[in-house]
Amino acid sequence: MIEIEDVTKRFETKKGAVEALSNVSLSIEKGQIYGIVGYSGAGKSTLIRLINKLEKPTAGRVMVDGEDITKLKAQLLRKRRQNIGMIFQQFNLFKAKTVADNIKYPLKLSKKYSKEQLDARVDELLQFVGLLDKKHDYPAQLSGGQKQRIGIARALATEPEILLCDEATSALDPETTDEILRLLKRINRELNITIVLITHEMEVVKTICDEVAVMEKGRIVEQNKVFELFTNPKHPTTKRFVHSVLNDDIPIEVDTTKRRVYRFIFNHQQILEPVLSQIGRKYDVDFNILYGSITELTDRLFGNLLIEAVGPDYQVQLALIELNQHGIEIKEVEGFES
Repeated sequence: MIEIEDVTKRFETKKGAVEALSNVSLSIEKGQIYGIVGYSGAGKSTLIRLINKLEKPTAGRVMVDGEDITKLKAQLLRKRRQNIGMIFQQFNLFKAKTVADNIKYPLKLSKKYSKEQLDARVDELLQFVGLLDKKHDYPAQLSGGQKQRIGIARALATEPEILLCDEATSALDPETTDEILRLLKRINRELNITIVLITHEMEVVKTICDEVAVMEKGRIVEQNKVFELFTNPKHPTTKRFVHSVLNDDIPIEVDTTKRRVYRFIFNHQQILEPVLSQIGRKYDVDFNILYGSITELTDRLFGNLLIEAVGPDYQVQLALIELNQHGIEIKEVEGFES
């Protein structure tokens, strides 16, 4: 488990102290894929670098498996860092070293492996990330996605229990991003590695994360399970991030002043049941779907539909009440003139 407790981080500049983090607290359970999302300057990169003490907090504690990493001396810190792999936006590969030598580097630092063990471990890791044929290539010969796979293989070399991902997909095209996210999900599932992933892309969070914290100006403004956060965001910053993925604006073609329009929020189970048609027939109400989408959130479906209700007011209200009893969240869209 990773526990960040009331952490503040200040940097001294020529213009005075700048507070990058302010009283930040969060808990990350073992085996989770935990997302930290925020716009540029929110403090997310500083936060993730506390976990392996690349940055030291001005105040507060950073506990990793019950140990306060901020208090470790240099020798013990080096040992603990072998349990925390890290991958970066710009890959950080040694340009003058081959792929194999890049992966060997952290293994050589640990001084625990013979030459035969080093070679075997490199082959095992390259096989895992699907690049065994690139063993003797140099980084300049690789695509961006291949470089990131090598970065991941290097981060896994010492068999860490935690993998930190600092904007790991930001430099990649959408198709390559999907490949890297599938690989990270496989790492989490097959190796039971806890992954902490920072990003400014909510699509990444939606695709891979179990839980997410939203940051703004050095503070966590909201945190929740991904499904709950997407389906019911509270903070304005969270709502902007969610909107960037769901694109749930009312189309200009929908005149809500002449129609009784509602926003229906469906969860996974409700999408699989024909409750809308059943209750519409029961109360003689027609539900006309004007606009909407069904999105997959961490392997669960989430429906967000704009629906016109046509029928007598009393019947419509009874139908809405029963739909709500089935767990469907209903919000009336303002503008209807009776």
